[in-house]
Amino acid sequence: MQDILKKLQEESYKPTLAHNHKGASSILIPLIEEKGETYILYEVRSRHITQPLEVCFPGGRLEKHEKRKKAALRETCEELLVNEKQVEIISVLDGHMSVNGRAIWPFIGILHDYHNTYSRDEVDHVFKVPLSYFLTHEPEVHKMVYKPFLEDNFPYELVGGKDYPFMTMKRDLLFYQYDGEVIWGITAEITYKFIQKIKHYRKSDD
Repeated sequence: MQDILKKLQEESYKPTLAHNHKGASSILIPLIEEKGETYILYEVRSRHITQPLEVCFPGGRLEKHEKRKKAALRETCEELLVNEKQVEIISVLDGHMSVNGRAIWPFIGILHDYHNTYSRDEVDHVFKVPLSYFLTHEPEVHKMVYKPFLEDNFPYELVGGKDYPFMTMKRDLLFYQYDGEVIWGITAEITYKFIQKIKHYRKSDD
């Protein structure tokens, strides 16, 4: 695993996304090394904030004129009560677009000397999952169908009437279950992207 992390750190990769969006966020995928094994650290959101008790990565919205990497680092330090010297950002993933049009920029980092600290204002608890688990377990996949919701004064006469066959959108929702915790939605999608990158490097070593 150390060889793969070194390759991630050395790659000259710039994340891509079709275009910039307002309200963008940065997150960190925190990796912890313990007794020769690599873990991914997750947060469970506080009961007192939006999307309570959902599993997520540390992160949040960029402040005005703030760089993506700086935002990921700042939010991680605030939520996990660590200092910047403990967070070694080594690589990035492509930007991720949420269904509400918000861009999310994932960074990959190693968390050094971490002792399960977190801000109780934002985090209910943290947990970690061995990277080996994701390498040997595929996520469950379930379909979600989005249907158009039209306002009362929608001009149906301009599109041929109320019977116009508006398209619906189908989306795969990914789920990982580990030790009583459920990782799903955007967090599961970004986890899956990261795991595919790890698998790519492992395959290139064969």
